[in-house]
Amino acid sequence: MLGALSLLADNNYPFFVVLTTDNIDLHIQTLKRVKAALNLFCVIGEHDDVEFLQSKLQKPTIVVLKKNGRILAKWRSLISQSQYCTARPLIVFDDEADAASLNTQINNNSISTINRHLIAIKKLSSFCAYIQTTATPQAILLQSHFSGWRPDFIVFFEPGSGYLGGDFFFSSPSPYCIKFTEENELDSVRDDSTYIPEGLRKSLLSFLVVCAHKKSKGKTSCNFLIHPGVKKEDHTVFANRICEHLNLLLSAIDEQSVIDELEMVWTDLRTTQPDLYNFEDTVSVIKELLVSQTVRPLIINSASPYNIDVSDGYNIIIGGNCLGRGLTLPHLQTVYYCRRARVPQADTSWQHSRMFGYDRERGLMRVFVPYSLYKLFSTLNQSNNILINQIRQGKIDGIQLILSQGIRPTRRNVLNTNELFILTGGVNYFPLHPVQDNTDAIDALTSDYRDIVPFHKVATNEIKKILSTFLPPPEEDWDLSKHLNCVNALETERPTVPCILILRRNRDISRETGTLLSPNDRELGESFHDAIVLTIYRVNGTKDKGWNGNPFWIPNIKFPDNTCYYDTKKY
Repeated sequence: MLGALSLLADNNYPFFVVLTTDNIDLHIQTLKRVKAALNLFCVIGEHDDVEFLQSKLQKPTIVVLKKNGRILAKWRSLISQSQYCTARPLIVFDDEADAASLNTQINNNSISTINRHLIAIKKLSSFCAYIQTTATPQAILLQSHFSGWRPDFIVFFEPGSGYLGGDFFFSSPSPYCIKFTEENELDSVRDDSTYIPEGLRKSLLSFLVVCAHKKSKGKTSCNFLIHPGVKKEDHTVFANRICEHLNLLLSAIDEQSVIDELEMVWTDLRTTQPDLYNFEDTVSVIKELLVSQTVRPLIINSASPYNIDVSDGYNIIIGGNCLGRGLTLPHLQTVYYCRRARVPQADTSWQHSRMFGYDRERGLMRVFVPYSLYKLFSTLNQSNNILINQIRQGKIDGIQLILSQGIRPTRRNVLNTNELFILTGGVNYFPLHPVQDNTDAIDALTSDYRDIVPFHKVATNEIKKILSTFLPPPEEDWDLSKHLNCVNALETERPTVPCILILRRNRDISRETGTLLSPNDRELGESFHDAIVLTIYRVNGTKDKGWNGNPFWIPNIKFPDNTCYYDTKKY
């Protein structure tokens, strides 16, 4: 982002606004980074209004703001008062653009406060380039074509060679860094004021061994993230439990049972970090850390002091939403994650992946997580990779999202439900008003398929070829192109997805009789849970049955049960 901003400044663009989410720590982090990287610019914080008005754009000027209604209203007025946008372009970089910026009142025929202010700021200049950045673009890509927030083009920045991301942590089979915990450890911590569950205990011991190794190398920073959920009382309970257990470890560090536990953790880490500090000295360093209370639990949530520095020291960071988007945790080596959502959202869940980054040591990285949550993140990683591959092709209007059922792409309140196209697996889709003019082409294409056979296993290309031969109905009741897009997306995401063709001829069916499927064919199609099932009937089409008097073909398609396909409607 700062590189793009610098290039624009080199080409005589004088005025920029950089937006962050409404998080004081994140705003401070962003402001510091901009000032450190761009020391030839005039960099303005949200409280520097006098300096802003006095700057007169003598140097390229950047205003760093939180997406907060009060702040945006104030700076909308200041920018207008300054007249800096008169006959000048305005460049807005919206970091985490899928959060807060979009209209959360779109389905109520209204405009949310933040969205309204951003629209007004864009209108202050006769030319405003609005650049959205995010690692989770689902909400942006599903904006309607008329919303004003759907991007004109997308650029994907490939991660560098040292980056640890989704493919490192959530590949299949599970990588060495993943350590499974019991499913109910969050409830155990909540319900028992003295008990520390095994997974949490092992994660703490692993972190202490890593801290000892780092200290032996002269490094003074290492972080451990505990993410139990959004409730502040959970953060407090976990912090208390960690403090109690650190004290217990100090008093019992010489007991053989504790030594044995530490050695098990040390042995596991040594399999991936061969130069791990020798075990006897590791125990000695851990004693020093516990005696000096150098390892410190820190709660970071909306009730915490602002601008807590975790760039130095051996920190156990406990929190929820404040750690879920944008905020960087340096030198993060250990993660304990047990947060659950009733209905997971792809973008929100992925933003919890604070373990991603550049300054982690691969061999020392450990993530403690229940198997069900690991499977969720693995599924999201697969979907993200498919999405990224589509973005690499640069065809924004051809991008589709496929997710497992039970996972939403994003928050419902930022998507216009009237302009969203959704296909759900396990449901039969068919045209209510089929075009009765496609007989010859489909006859020729399907001549080799015998209709006395219950079903045919076919390739995905054959399904696409047959579907493409149907003419789209004039009514908007069955969007043929979207069904084809879904087949294409499934073929990309799941190359081995089975495809079933059920073909029947000489069907004497009346018009407007539901899915038009016979009870036997409906039951047959529903027996294929993980397949694309295309059922096509050659209907006699007699006038007494409500048709035009000529035979024609009708399609009916069902996608794999565990599938939800999202796209915007076509106009």
